[in-house]
Amino acid sequence: MFMSETENKQGPDKPSLVEKLAKDPMRYILFLTSFSVILITLGIIQTLLFEAVTFFQDIADSRGWFGLEIEMDGVFSAQGTAGILLLGCLLLEIFMNRSLYIDTERIPQKFLFPGDLVVRLTFLLLPISYILYGELLLVIALLLAILTWRKLASRSIGSTSSEDGPADRTFATVLGVFAFISLFFALTTNYTGAFGEFFFQTQWTPTGACSDRRTLCDNMSFGVNSLLLTTLQVAFGALLIAVPLGVGCAIYLSEYASPRLVAVVKPTLEILAGIPSVVYGFFAFIYIGPLVVEFGEYAFAQGWISEPPNILNPINGAIVVAIMILPLIASMSEDALRAVPNELREGSLALGATRIETTFRVMLQASLSGIIASIILALSRAVGETMAVTLAVGTVAVYTSNMFLPAQTMTAYIAQRVGGDLPFGEIGYLTIFAVGLYLFVITLCLNLLGNKVLSTYREAY
Repeated sequence: MFMSETENKQGPDKPSLVEKLAKDPMRYILFLTSFSVILITLGIIQTLLFEAVTFFQDIADSRGWFGLEIEMDGVFSAQGTAGILLLGCLLLEIFMNRSLYIDTERIPQKFLFPGDLVVRLTFLLLPISYILYGELLLVIALLLAILTWRKLASRSIGSTSSEDGPADRTFATVLGVFAFISLFFALTTNYTGAFGEFFFQTQWTPTGACSDRRTLCDNMSFGVNSLLLTTLQVAFGALLIAVPLGVGCAIYLSEYASPRLVAVVKPTLEILAGIPSVVYGFFAFIYIGPLVVEFGEYAFAQGWISEPPNILNPINGAIVVAIMILPLIASMSEDALRAVPNELREGSLALGATRIETTFRVMLQASLSGIIASIILALSRAVGETMAVTLAVGTVAVYTSNMFLPAQTMTAYIAQRVGGDLPFGEIGYLTIFAVGLYLFVITLCLNLLGNKVLSTYREAY
């Protein structure tokens, strides 16, 4: 009944590690499993970071770290116009969010409310203008300006709150970021050094005719933007195709299709998602490529493009990647729509709304967070795709606004370099890790953006 003097000083005997494992072994097995996953992730990041730092150090030893030149004439360029437009939108957004007075009565009502057809045509002209002119930042600026204009129209009829909420702050942040990017590229030229060349130039020739393959030659260029811009062309082109089809399929399955049809279509989508990417790439090369070339030849004959098309091109890659991410968008969006309580649908119908009005004004609004999250996850998948874009886009590391010519994405470059003659420690060997780290950061940012959007627009029921 009584503890000894030694036990009183030291306390009761603690169970040994063996006794703990014998009592609850599964707990420690799961702990070791989770810990091993963390260690593997950190090991991969450490390898990428170490080799990328070595790459930048080798370039900096010869060319310095960073340098640029300022050119004020760039304010009159397309990128400068985009930056000024976004700054104006940012000021207007701040005025609206801070409840400052804006006399919308002086603005013509036809300008604020031109009609749904005009708005839809305006949105449709944006991707067409990018395909024809290739000014991505200007297209993004026009898109954000249209969204700001729509918010101003809603503010004029009092349909939006004057409080500065999370969504408003996020939109203002996006305006500010793109305004800074546009003005930076418009006013700065001639980037030099390890960082300036890698992040801001568009000429990518990481190999040269050097006597020593480990030596940095003067004719080598490391402008990764040639790979990045092609990657963005393919990824956003895929979204342009997959989002309407995927969301439309999700709406039909959740709101209109019979249970028997859903039981057939859902497994079909899963089968489509399970096809290996290399098969998609082969399909794009054999079937999609000739169709794209035929359209490109027509565009060349009409004078829309300056060079004849090639069977390997970013449009070909965008189409095949769109087919790959279509099941992801459709499945996740359908799950988000089905998660909306049925009371909202019934309440809308009871108030006299039609089925199509209920779908677009109630169901889509309530499931917006899930749909946006599916789009961002699909974008991450499109950015990280390798084999399909290698077979569909090509291996020419030259960026061009003509999307009918061969190019190369970041993932395709990594696959190409790994498959060739690549001595350890060579500059070309180190470029793999630099591009891989850059791609990892981009994908990580997209995932963080998805989580941010999901938490901002999440609806609690």
